[in-house]
Amino acid sequence: MTPAQRDRRRLPPVQEDPIRFAWVARLIGRLMALYVRLVAATARTSGPRVAQMQMIWAVWHESNLAVAVAALALRDDPAAIVFTTRGFRGIVMNAMLRGIGCGAVTLPPEGSAGRAEAASVSRTMARLTREGWSVLASCDGPFGPPRVAKPGVLIVARESGLPVQPWAIAVRPPLRLKRRWDRQLVPLPFCRIRVVEGKQLRLGPRERIRPRLQELQAELDRITALADRRMASRLHHR
Repeated sequence: MTPAQRDRRRLPPVQEDPIRFAWVARLIGRLMALYVRLVAATARTSGPRVAQMQMIWAVWHESNLAVAVAALALRDDPAAIVFTTRGFRGIVMNAMLRGIGCGAVTLPPEGSAGRAEAASVSRTMARLTREGWSVLASCDGPFGPPRVAKPGVLIVARESGLPVQPWAIAVRPPLRLKRRWDRQLVPLPFCRIRVVEGKQLRLGPRERIRPRLQELQAELDRITALADRRMASRLHHR
């Protein structure tokens, strides 16, 4: 990111539906942001530490919280734009993201994403990348099925020209929210976090998405298994 981009980068406004108890959602989100910062300050995080470079981080939805922690620990500038949903859960996530210096772009309601709405989201994302923002995209989100890559992240890459950087996260102890569709990983204070980067993907402005989607799926599968193996090996040899 150039100094000029850094100077003019501002958190974008977020579109939120008026709902009851929105203040409760925002309070929960702010508390979650404090928790993420606490874990980032106390966790033993290992992985490649890289200088700021604009990119699209491609992760599985299950590792969203762990990625936020790892980015704070390993990146010089971890700020990114994240897609969020509408409703109570979306307001929670928007507040959490703002609390750690990230922005959000709200997706259309599930099942109602027509061409006009999709084009509007793409234009918003393209403008934000020109202002210097990176993008964090859950490849199987926001509603699953888990660990099945969808084309959205590659569409953003094609429109923005940014490289896709797959990330896989292993956490010990591996606490999971088992009733959620993604079995979300919850990193605890003083936990151990292992980050593995995959091979970057770059898309041309007119490149077909489907062949590259298979490539993204294979790379995420590979590095997810690799992160788990490396974590298990490190613990075994302690």
